[in-house]
Amino acid sequence: MTLPSDDFPRQLKGWRAKCGVSQLELSLRRDVSQKHISFLELARTTPSRGMVMQIGEALDLPLRDRNTLLLAAGFAPAYKESALSEPELTAVDQALTMMLDQQEPFPAFVVGKNFDILRANRGAMALAALLFDVTDPAGMPDMSGALIRGLFHPDGFRRYITNWEEVASYVLRQLQSEVLAHGSPPELVALLEELESYDGVPEDWKRPQPLDRQTPVLTLDIEKDGVTLSFFTTVATLGTPLDVALQEIKIESYFPADDATRRFFMDS
Repeated sequence: MTLPSDDFPRQLKGWRAKCGVSQLELSLRRDVSQKHISFLELARTTPSRGMVMQIGEALDLPLRDRNTLLLAAGFAPAYKESALSEPELTAVDQALTMMLDQQEPFPAFVVGKNFDILRANRGAMALAALLFDVTDPAGMPDMSGALIRGLFHPDGFRRYITNWEEVASYVLRQLQSEVLAHGSPPELVALLEELESYDGVPEDWKRPQPLDRQTPVLTLDIEKDGVTLSFFTTVATLGTPLDVALQEIKIESYFPADDATRRFFMDS
């Protein structure tokens, strides 16, 4: 029996190559013969639903990509993609709110797929008000709803970043890693291409450059209207997600890198 198309074999071979896993290693991880993996990639064997799910786990694929692999093999997706407002996610929703509250008065964002801002605390709104010259969240420009786009856009706050080349190069390399890790999803590829196209983006961003200063972490340094701020960030994810949207959520927290930044938010 053969598959009706080569979609599943093509995806399996592609993911295995991206993960750097040989047919033999994959077969050992799943306790099947190398011949069986070979036949799957040649479309000479039809995979079972269980085998497709085992392969997704063995390759540690993101849940969204495991669903895509299941669809390619002719099966329904196994993982839901839920909104935070749905009743079954109440506990997670409350946990995210708690994390944002605990970060006050310093900024924190809940970021979803494609780095869209899903939620922000009061510290984040204070920072945004400074950078975008607004007092009402309704007055925020459209591109401010995506964390990275707000940083890179010509009308964003890049002009206030005093270490722009360091920050821009690092963010682009991180985004490129996300693109490669998730099988080059069109949305992330388009975002990377958009950011690269803006004037002032370092041409050699793909090559890490030695920093002129010795610091334990790369900081985001901002100067605007006589206010000088310096942050370092942490990124947290949910530890055991079984929902596509929850796996893609990140909680990005901004911490003051100096006393002046700490006082600015403590006094706000």
